[in-house]
Amino acid sequence: SSSNLVVQTTCGSGARLIHLRENMADAASQPLLGRGPNGVPLKSDYDNMCPEPKSLFALYSVFFCVFSGFGVAAGVGIWNLGAPHKAVKKVDLLSEYELGPIYLGIFFLKFMFQMISANMGTARRACKVNVPDQHVYRVYGGGADGAVVLMDTEGKFGEFNRAQRAMANLEEYLPLFLVEVLLVGFVFPALVCGVTVIFGIARLVGAFGYTRGAKERMAGNITGFLMTGLVDGLVAFIGVVAVRKQLA
Repeated sequence: SSSNLVVQTTCGSGARLIHLRENMADAASQPLLGRGPNGVPLKSDYDNMCPEPKSLFALYSVFFCVFSGFGVAAGVGIWNLGAPHKAVKKVDLLSEYELGPIYLGIFFLKFMFQMISANMGTARRACKVNVPDQHVYRVYGGGADGAVVLMDTEGKFGEFNRAQRAMANLEEYLPLFLVEVLLVGFVFPALVCGVTVIFGIARLVGAFGYTRGAKERMAGNITGFLMTGLVDGLVAFIGVVAVRKQLA
């Protein structure tokens, strides 16, 4: 009958409505997977590598020494196996004009940059705010007073946020890298050209990976860090050689 049809239709619509609400609830809960009620992650990205109370200052110092060690080893190898005549003359010029300490000062500044990064990482680990988030915002007043606001990490908005963060991360490293490239490039221009090309390609690969997901950024960035470490070590090596010649 018509009344039964209405009831059946209504029941069917109600079932579809309930199913739709369940799907919407599931979708809405997806960004909260692995997060607390306030949206902040339950675990820090550092927990697997350097959980509290281990020191990130020690960890970052070890990384800096290991990566820059490649550069020092490269400098020693080039110098002992027969450095190009022009490279030797350029280091002599640095020594003559007492410019070696500039190289050592820049190397020390790069180490301080790492220590400032360790300080940031320590604070990030304590509050469990993971990348790509760089700030935590709070709502003041209104019905949402006290609510925490973080980056959207889902869908196209999430891809944009991570892509933008990849660009910002490069901008953070680039100034000191360019200064070191100029310093080392004065002595070893061909080597620095190759290092810079590899660095650029690696950071591009890392940016593509970061756009897809935060954990995928390291595929290219590790190679980029190796290139910056190589330049770090060469800056230190050239500075030491120039100062030793100056004091001889």
